[in-house]
Amino acid sequence: MRSLLLFSFICLSFSCKKKDFLDGYDKNVLFAAPTPAETNAVWNEWQSRDLTPANYTLVQETPISDGKFTLKIVSYVVSGIKEYGALLIPKTDNPVPVRMIISGFGIDLLATSMKIVISNNANEQGFILAIPALRGQRLDLTVNGVAYTTPISEGRHCDAFDGATDDAIAFLNLIQATESKADINRVSIRGGSRGGTVALLAGIRDKRFKRLINIVGPTDLLTLTAVSENDATYQCQFLSELVHQQASITSARFKMIASSPLYFANKLPATQIHLGVKDRHFSISQGQALQEKINQSGSEGSFEFFTYDRGHTDMVTNNPELDNRIKQFLDQF
Repeated sequence: MRSLLLFSFICLSFSCKKKDFLDGYDKNVLFAAPTPAETNAVWNEWQSRDLTPANYTLVQETPISDGKFTLKIVSYVVSGIKEYGALLIPKTDNPVPVRMIISGFGIDLLATSMKIVISNNANEQGFILAIPALRGQRLDLTVNGVAYTTPISEGRHCDAFDGATDDAIAFLNLIQATESKADINRVSIRGGSRGGTVALLAGIRDKRFKRLINIVGPTDLLTLTAVSENDATYQCQFLSELVHQQASITSARFKMIASSPLYFANKLPATQIHLGVKDRHFSISQGQALQEKINQSGSEGSFEFFTYDRGHTDMVTNNPELDNRIKQFLDQF
């Protein structure tokens, strides 16, 4: 018994202490506030990326709701990776807006799942619904009870913000090049959780996105990673390559800054943010910090920030207030 107690004491004092993921790294340097030189470097690098899609293939084309709509499953290659996307296109003689939806993220979440129901008696939908399968994910769509699935898009799944924004912009490039009825002057992008952040980043980087909707998405991944270094999700997204000596502190910082809309707030177009006061993943302080940046830039008239007495997973469930705010926002153009 005495030996067991002695072992327990040694274990508690020394060998059983959990090692921090970033032991040996200067966290004050890694997570310091971005300098103007760093944000400028990110912005300039964004401008240099070639996101022109190639090898376009119409994988599947299906009439929906007695031919009132067409569902297209497409594939294309951008930056050397093959990706997939879905378009639900109304039958129309006139150009219509594009509404893109971006999915959330989970380390084990390899599918964007969505159920769409269109009545045969429904009025003609006034927009093209665009759903990209972001890198490392596939689409699992159910339209009027029929399932449609794509292969998994190539690319690193954990490149979930900066890389995923490339995917969204590339998909819009494809739509502009292949869909004559797409009104590229009326494009909106909406996302939940990770998807909300990508929506903001897409609007910052590409002015064709005129309306941005972020639902329960973070705005400052640099600060969040600093307090979550031992969380597997943040490790996968920003820290593992550094710890495994596949990336430098400079490149790790670049990715965190490039994933944080907060540091480019002055470039946002018309934006809505919807956050929950009970959200255990992302505090409403993420929205408050962005609002403060927007106010400092003098463009608060195009920024709307709403909070709800809800959490991360129930924000859109039976929430007519949120639905009405989004509808009014999108109906403005």
